[in-house]
Amino acid sequence: MLSVLSIWALYLIVGVARAALPTCPNTTNADYDFIVVGAGAGGGPLASRLAEAGYSVLLIDAGHDTVNYNTTIPAYYPRSLEDPQITLNYTYQEYPSGFSVTRNDQWYPRARALGGSTVHNDMISIIAGTRQDFDGLATTFKDNTWSRKNMQNYFRRIEHNLYLSSLLDFSKDHGFNGWLKTSLLPTDVFLSNIFFLDPQIAAFAASPFLSGFPIIDLNSYGGDAAEGVSLISVTVDEHHQRSSVRDRLAAVQKSHSQHLHLSLDTLATKILLCNSGSNVTAYGVQMAPGAALPVASNFNGKENLKTQNVTARHEVIVSAGAFQSPQLLMLSGIGDKAQLSQWGIETVVHLPGVGTNLQDHDEVALNWRLKNNFTLFNGCKFLSDPAVDPCLAYWLSSHHKNLYAFPGAVDAVITQSSSSLPAPDILTYYIPVLFRGFFRGVPQEVADNHNTMTAIVLKGHPSSKGTVKLTGAHPQDPLNIQKLHFQAPGGSADVAAIREAIKRARKLVGSTPIGLFVDTEIAPGPNVKTDDEIDNFIYNRVFDPNAVLDGNFKVRGVNNLRVVDISAFPNVPGFFVTTPTYMISEKAADVILAAARNT
Repeated sequence: MLSVLSIWALYLIVGVARAALPTCPNTTNADYDFIVVGAGAGGGPLASRLAEAGYSVLLIDAGHDTVNYNTTIPAYYPRSLEDPQITLNYTYQEYPSGFSVTRNDQWYPRARALGGSTVHNDMISIIAGTRQDFDGLATTFKDNTWSRKNMQNYFRRIEHNLYLSSLLDFSKDHGFNGWLKTSLLPTDVFLSNIFFLDPQIAAFAASPFLSGFPIIDLNSYGGDAAEGVSLISVTVDEHHQRSSVRDRLAAVQKSHSQHLHLSLDTLATKILLCNSGSNVTAYGVQMAPGAALPVASNFNGKENLKTQNVTARHEVIVSAGAFQSPQLLMLSGIGDKAQLSQWGIETVVHLPGVGTNLQDHDEVALNWRLKNNFTLFNGCKFLSDPAVDPCLAYWLSSHHKNLYAFPGAVDAVITQSSSSLPAPDILTYYIPVLFRGFFRGVPQEVADNHNTMTAIVLKGHPSSKGTVKLTGAHPQDPLNIQKLHFQAPGGSADVAAIREAIKRARKLVGSTPIGLFVDTEIAPGPNVKTDDEIDNFIYNRVFDPNAVLDGNFKVRGVNNLRVVDISAFPNVPGFFVTTPTYMISEKAADVILAAARNT
């Protein structure tokens, strides 16, 4: 996942040009109490909580509510990456010009939908590895409510755990009444049809557990820095369907329709700013209903947008994600003065950190071809018509008990690449499909291969820091996204850590029962042996899964404006970002509600 808004901008001098701003209007009769831009992991929980508290909320999103097989069936996650109803086809440059490896125009699919990218992600819910992130924020802001220990309370608030008993003492770190349902490997699929459990799938599931000590609970406070092997918690409900903030929003919109208002298929084009005498203040949003992002499938070219203004009585909250949040700030005159002036945008607040801290976890996939097809995959085509997909027909008639109940990742091995690090930084997870990374056509490749397996090596807390820049002043101008992988100090250490993890994954496969079923290594391939050869493989195959602010999410130099999404983190947290982002959204709701009640 991603972090774009640079935390070190907290310490920069904030330059404000107020002369060009209008005088702030009286917002007593504003259209809404709050306006939230973005219905994903950052904005969705927050908007729901504000509405439940009795405030009127306008939630703006560039997508719409999409409920189909791709967004609900766990195993259809790869299909969802190319679903034209939701896909945002971002591209980026992996390395700077002149680097030894050239990887330009790399595909990075995101989602436009009620629920944002949570309707097409891999459903992994792991909060391990976040202690240094949350405790670091607590130290930076001198605010213990950010501590990892306190943030566990927000995890408990959102979770509806389906695999533990609330009566057990070691379940105290989990929640059982929240809106996000979590589960483990769907073993009832094998109980309903014992023929699915062939020796090959059994060896695949068991082999990682022979490589290390079992981790009892990755999502407990005590398990945050554990090393070993664990089953993976996933956001899948008791009916073997995806659970996400989309369901939360739909439920709140139904129960609090007078408070939660949706403006979908709508492009937010600018934050409305005004001069309140001594400060710049946000009082609303300019939006273009029906307009599309340039990376969306419904984009038909840049147009003269028909916009309208909506106003907020209390605050505007930007939760548009790692790419669109900085773009919206910059289009509004909040950002680096030099870049804004290049496109004729008058600077209102000079914050050079906006768009300069793009981060992702580094991931590299290893693939093997097996001797046999998994029985579980027989007849599975991952299609939308049960008449031509026997697996879909069985899924519908068996109460969702076949391959399609599996989100993909089964178990994970967590290790520490260096004793100098404060916590484990490598997570390798195993999936029984051919997944080489994000490229156009990956859904069909997954569907066509029934005798493959993949180990994905993920480097937590990476050093790479990229940029998001404007290419024009129009909201439909594309963004210039530079990942700059492995270019920052520490980049060579990251490559070395991934290299050693690749060696460990190869050793695991070769020395455990699953090795008996391997026909050949597809990638890196048996001819890739030396450190230099493995490093070259990493540079060519690394991919990405998915401050300007103070400790209360406020944008420095602007009243009544906050950013609540993954870009609130100075460093990309832990191993997987969706659930930690849900947690900070819930924390932001507490902060914002407290402020509103005091005004």
